Amino acid sequence: MNQGAQPAPGSPLPALYEALSRVSRAICVYRDPKELFRVLADELRHAVRFDFLALFLYDEAEHKVRNLLLETVNGPGFAIPEGFPPEETITWWVLQHEAPVVIRSRDEEARFPRVMELYQNYGVQSACTLPLFTAHRRLGSLSFGLQQPNGYSEEQVRYLSLIADQVALAVDNALRNQEQQHSEEELRKQKAHFERLFELAPEAIVLRDIENRVLRANREFTELFGFSLEESLGRNINDLIVPAGMWDESERLREALRRGERVNAEIVRRRKDGTVLNVSLVAAPVTVDGGAPEIYGIYRDITERKRAEEALRRSEAYLAEGQRISHTGSWARSVSTGEVFLSHESFRIFGFDPLRTKPTLDLILNRIHPEDRDSVEQTVLRAIHDRSDFERDYRIIREDGTIRHIHVLGHPMTNSGGELVEFVGTHMDITEQHQARIALERAFEEIKALKDQLYQENVALRQEIDETSMFEQIVGKSAVLRDVLKQVGTVAPTESTVLIYGETGTGKELIARAIHNLSPRRHNAFVKLNCASIPTGLLESELFGHEKGAFTGAIAQRVGRFELANRGTIFLDEIGEVPLELQPKLLRVLQEREFERLGSSRTLRTEARLIAATNCDLAKMVEKQTFRADLFYRLNVIPIRVPALRERPEDVPLLVQHFTELFSRRVNKAIQTIPAETMSAMVQYDWPGNVRELQNVIERAVILSAGGVLKVPSTDLKIDAGAPAKIRENGGAPRRERSDAPPPDRDQVVQALKATGGRVGGADGAAARLGMKRTTLIAQMKRLGIHPRTVVIEPS
Repeated sequence: MNQGAQPAPGSPLPALYEALSRVSRAICVYRDPKELFRVLADELRHAVRFDFLALFLYDEAEHKVRNLLLETVNGPGFAIPEGFPPEETITWWVLQHEAPVVIRSRDEEARFPRVMELYQNYGVQSACTLPLFTAHRRLGSLSFGLQQPNGYSEEQVRYLSLIADQVALAVDNALRNQEQQHSEEELRKQKAHFERLFELAPEAIVLRDIENRVLRANREFTELFGFSLEESLGRNINDLIVPAGMWDESERLREALRRGERVNAEIVRRRKDGTVLNVSLVAAPVTVDGGAPEIYGIYRDITERKRAEEALRRSEAYLAEGQRISHTGSWARSVSTGEVFLSHESFRIFGFDPLRTKPTLDLILNRIHPEDRDSVEQTVLRAIHDRSDFERDYRIIREDGTIRHIHVLGHPMTNSGGELVEFVGTHMDITEQHQARIALERAFEEIKALKDQLYQENVALRQEIDETSMFEQIVGKSAVLRDVLKQVGTVAPTESTVLIYGETGTGKELIARAIHNLSPRRHNAFVKLNCASIPTGLLESELFGHEKGAFTGAIAQRVGRFELANRGTIFLDEIGEVPLELQPKLLRVLQEREFERLGSSRTLRTEARLIAATNCDLAKMVEKQTFRADLFYRLNVIPIRVPALRERPEDVPLLVQHFTELFSRRVNKAIQTIPAETMSAMVQYDWPGNVRELQNVIERAVILSAGGVLKVPSTDLKIDAGAPAKIRENGGAPRRERSDAPPPDRDQVVQALKATGGRVGGADGAAARLGMKRTTLIAQMKRLGIHPRTVVIEPS
């Protein structure tokens, strides 16, 4: 130990205070803690003895006592090992009690057993430890140690306390200086970082004063709008990028910013070359250090997004109001800790409160619809295991019970060592798109159904055009015809069922069409079906339709005539030919407006108005029990009888003239004269085939006539040219003599069925070839034991 450098314990008081003065001057001169501590040690050697002088600091943030500085005279000094409990140190004790601790003898001290073990290791016998604290904070301790016992007296402790107060101020100043330098360095780094971000930001950023003058702009701003930095600085932002006519809008935004409001808007702005673009603007006023407020504005080009939205609206024209722009939220999840980060938009999508909710994977999974939860969890676990991207849709249920459809994307992030660190991705609320897609699918289904219905109506109308007579209009002026037309005018506006009686060829269908055309249903379909022309087994399908596979040959769904005639009119000709087993279903349609397709149990409704026609006496058929009475009474609401042509002979000349002109135009032949004898013969003829027969006779005569004169062969009128006409007893036109022919035998029936391919009814059926009614032929076939399917069709 260097005894010459250290005064005796009884050093004069002036020498002690002179040393204290030198310590004070050193504190004022030195700011670096290490240099200051070295000078202090040199000065204190003249005032007090010590083998080591140590400065210990207490780190409150980490709860540790650190060996900050150490000066030794002899020996290895003294150090507190890493991990030593602070509560067992002398520094902790002096800070808690704000009083010094004097160790007279290491062997006699019992308060700090572990520290005494350290003293023994370092050869320390006695010590004095003084607290270092200021009015602002607790710093640590200043410790003096000697290798001899009883090293420090009470007087020296009081002197060392004065030294400790000076050292505390010096250490506090040094630490504050270090903290200030560190803060300034951090501030400089942050400013440089901000400047870098400002220039490299992918959005156009501009800083302007409250009067809209540009103060700063980044490179993206100059590239987006085409103005250089020199052209932009000091200019009014309106002069630069606001199109003519939009200054008022810009001023409204500026006024909102002057009021301290944040602006988030989608607006139109212009470039230097005059072109306009759509941008999103996010702007807010900021005030730095109490200065004048300035406005930060961020512009993002959304022109392409606007175009895409416009294209979407055009492609989905059925959405009159358009689509709401969907928002996307971002998320991240640490694989190691499970910590989840959600952006504000993701909080909104899931319905979480960002201020009160700490997001976790379990919290998000609990929000997912129970039917989707397991599969989503498996997708996440599989992506973690495979370190792969994932993408899927699922549903969530918010607290208010609403269900939203979410599209999620996930991407794995690895560190430089290739270890999976976290997943990042996006949430997108696609509820509107999902609903739009479902609506679109339903619309397509409805369009397909309407298309099928239109196709079936078109087929029915084409069949009707092919089958209908050539009547263009009802021609005649007779009193009986005028009475019928008067009935038509009265009945047409009602919804009542009409039953039209009349012989074949009298124009019952024209009367039905007239009723439809004069009714409120005239803008809807007029659907016709001749019940005699359809085989019995297919009539039900024609009336009510069938499903695919309902019977052999039903290869597709077919819409029935009652369904086609919904809100329109259905005309059933030859209603007396409807089989008895089908009549109850027809009665149900008339009474309840309900039916089912063949092969289906689904009940359909129809609002079709029924007009029926027959050349039979239905009342007699009811008596013979070949026609249901209840159906007859339901049909016979408003009966209209169409007179035969022989009952209105005064209409024959008009009809002859009408058909002559019609067919002359059709075959491009000029018929200028109708001989009087020809007209007289046609007036006198009884026309058993009625108007249809007259039409056919005139068409044939027009084709065969030459020289502009209409010539009707006498054979067409069934009259001998040299024989006088028979005059009826009532003075009317002569009637054709009719004779009852015997029923056809088996060979005749079989030959007729072979010639017609097994078809019984219809204009080309076997009944027509044999000159019989369809029902009569069917009865004859039953008597003869003939079935159409058993007849072998010989190849032609």
